[in-house]
Amino acid sequence: MSLPSRILRAAISRPSLLGRRPIANAASRVFLSTTSGGSTLAQLAKENPYKEVVRFEHKNRKWNLQHVDYYSDALAVGLLENGLQPGDVVLSWLPTHFSESMVLQFACSKSGLVLYNLDPALATADPEAAKEALSAALELTKANVLISQEAGSDVNYVRLCEQVIPELRIFDFAEGKPFVTPRFPHLRFPIHTGFDQDDKWGMLLFKHMVVPSDNLEEHLDGFTVDGSTPLLGELKLDSKGIPTGLGKVATNDQVTKSGVLETYSKILKREYHEVEGVGVVW
Repeated sequence: MSLPSRILRAAISRPSLLGRRPIANAASRVFLSTTSGGSTLAQLAKENPYKEVVRFEHKNRKWNLQHVDYYSDALAVGLLENGLQPGDVVLSWLPTHFSESMVLQFACSKSGLVLYNLDPALATADPEAAKEALSAALELTKANVLISQEAGSDVNYVRLCEQVIPELRIFDFAEGKPFVTPRFPHLRFPIHTGFDQDDKWGMLLFKHMVVPSDNLEEHLDGFTVDGSTPLLGELKLDSKGIPTGLGKVATNDQVTKSGVLETYSKILKREYHEVEGVGVVW
């Protein structure tokens, strides 16, 4: 049998060989064109779990592929376990130099959630504008989840959230009731990255959403997350940094190819990366 015939026969018997473009490293068996970033990460972690891929300057915390995959998988489970479904929206009000941002990006990729990012730095210069920006972002994206830092750069972000969403001041998740706010009816889970809930009972803890049960497939309930699955939404901003509309929603493939999420993309390329800045790091 000729070589072309053998290749064709192998492709027919293994359809997964068709329509895939391998990543630059030919030694790897991972394919980016048909898999999500989260799935690619899982395969990379399986092949070389102890390869260090990122170091966060704050606390000198280094992450290897296994670390990133473990925590992002656990966060994806925690989000889906609480009733979220692929296609639901997460609004991140976290700085990009937080390791929590990195983990959230891969968690959204793994779970099929759509991620929007709002820059919290505006609050350091103009808190009133930051509140206007947060309100607009919640309204435009119809976010089901809001994730904010507790405090940073002399700004109490939890208190800003309470001013935008007054129900946070009186709601208590310990009562076991679903969160409701008429201002943003889609919002179900306001979350912050702080250590405790003291005087913050209207917001959940980020760390409590991390559920290392290793059963993500069960929570996906048959849904397949691949390269064409939407991952990253775009907020259109005015000159003051206030969201005025929504742009395109990029798929997993598009996010990977564009490199718009720097740390995310470098990890998938297995390029060691250092992140500067002071912030919350696990």
